[in-house]
Amino acid sequence: MKRNWPEEALSYRESVARAFYELGGVELARKAELDWEFRASNVRPVLEQLGLLTLDVWGDEAESAAAVLAVKEAGAVVLPWPLVHELAVPASVRGTVDGFYLMSGPVRRLDHADLFDRAIAFDTDNSTAHVLVSQALSSAPLDPFAVSVGMGESVALDDSDHAVAAHYLLDAFWVAGVCRTVVDLAARHARDRHQFGVPIGNFGEIRWHLADMVLARDGMYELALHTWSEARRGRAGLVDLLALRLNMIEASTTVLSHGHQILAAMGLCEEHDLAVIDRHVQSALRRPGGALKITQQLAESVSKEGFAGTFAVEPWSV
Repeated sequence: MKRNWPEEALSYRESVARAFYELGGVELARKAELDWEFRASNVRPVLEQLGLLTLDVWGDEAESAAAVLAVKEAGAVVLPWPLVHELAVPASVRGTVDGFYLMSGPVRRLDHADLFDRAIAFDTDNSTAHVLVSQALSSAPLDPFAVSVGMGESVALDDSDHAVAAHYLLDAFWVAGVCRTVVDLAARHARDRHQFGVPIGNFGEIRWHLADMVLARDGMYELALHTWSEARRGRAGLVDLLALRLNMIEASTTVLSHGHQILAAMGLCEEHDLAVIDRHVQSALRRPGGALKITQQLAESVSKEGFAGTFAVEPWSV
């Protein structure tokens, strides 16, 4: 696996990161919560100017790398825009479909569904796709951009396998960006916060928390990079994508929980970036399924397909 990103993709990532920072960083999420129109009036023009919404995850290596790295930068500021759902749409059907959601069984709410005109919801339980009908805003504290939805007619979606794979991959890179920011917040607090005349980062317990955070962050990012590389070569199946999602959920849970331990009461304040990030990442961690659901799906996939890991597992059911 190559660990060196194409130079064009790295340059593009810097442009994207700079644009998001100049736009307000995590403050964007706060503003969008207060004014939902802010997403279309302020966020979308920047994405269009960057050309981000036209990138193809399955394009050439440089374009694909630019897409996943841009999504990671979006995750770093919990960008209030359904970037994963938009870029997961296969390039071949973007003229008729503008959003792609994954669900596991019936759903009543989906994030940012009001921003799409022709979105599709794909049920991973039975591999069926439905036209999505957004109804009304229905936000909640841990689902700040939720929209009540209904399922329309069943439709056939060309290249649905690539759409599902792209969604899982992009989710992982988005959450990798989230984890990077949370680790940075915790490390900065450990350096700047003093007790007994020394930075709290000098204390063994804080170092232990930070070590676990960094290990979870780096391990998940490495697996996302590996799975992206394998998927581009046609060597990553559903079992690999589900394994990535499960690791994404576990790693982000580790990073967030240790981050809250380090920042303590400060990190629970509505005004703090950690509290904003924690709220805005929940939809990505819980849809189309949380840890228990994904573990079940992974076990079923391994039994049918096997698993080509360090210690290979042979399939045992048909």
